[in-house]
Amino acid sequence: MTPQKFFRYLWRIDAILILLAAGAVTFGICALLISELGGRTAIKRNAEAGVPVAAESRTDLFLGHAQAVTGTPVLRADLTVTREGAGFSSGGYSETRNILFIDPAQRAAYWLLPDNDHVIGERSDVKDEKDPTRQRIVATAVLVKPRTDQLESATGRLLLFDAGGKNVVEVANDVRDLHVAVLNGGDLTLLYERGKHLVSAAFDPLSLTKKREQEIDVPQLK
Repeated sequence: MTPQKFFRYLWRIDAILILLAAGAVTFGICALLISELGGRTAIKRNAEAGVPVAAESRTDLFLGHAQAVTGTPVLRADLTVTREGAGFSSGGYSETRNILFIDPAQRAAYWLLPDNDHVIGERSDVKDEKDPTRQRIVATAVLVKPRTDQLESATGRLLLFDAGGKNVVEVANDVRDLHVAVLNGGDLTLLYERGKHLVSAAFDPLSLTKKREQEIDVPQLK
């Protein structure tokens, strides 16, 4: 076989391989587009068929499945919104915008927040560990931040509410992060970041009345 014939066959084989690869890429892109469009259509359809949760027409708000608040007859469900990612096929993500409380003994449910324009970030259920078989929820701490693309660095309001969501107190403002909320020696103790400082606050677990608050000195490493 002459070199000319050899290279001619080689170029033909390369052309076939390139066509096959291009076809596979095209097929993958089409399948991805169909999957994304189908997912968005399903999300919109589910929102439209669900319980209306806003005065204006919103097809991106979802009321999740209600869950029991351990130790109480109250149920609560998260109101979430699905947001698209910044890039193509980034998958997107969901944000919790509010919490709905349902008391089966009452006709009307009630919201934790008056609107859906904030994002509920960190959340910590405080449980009574004295009875491990029940693990009754005493209270819940949540960090509520404004809607922003820099959610992790943004600051917001730290709220503390009882198991039924009736008694809601504002622990602090300009809070960047909630570390933990726990029962400690008869006190409901919260540890959070505010103004580049660690802050510890203690509350009465029944009335949620603040007992004390102090900044924690963090020694600098050498």
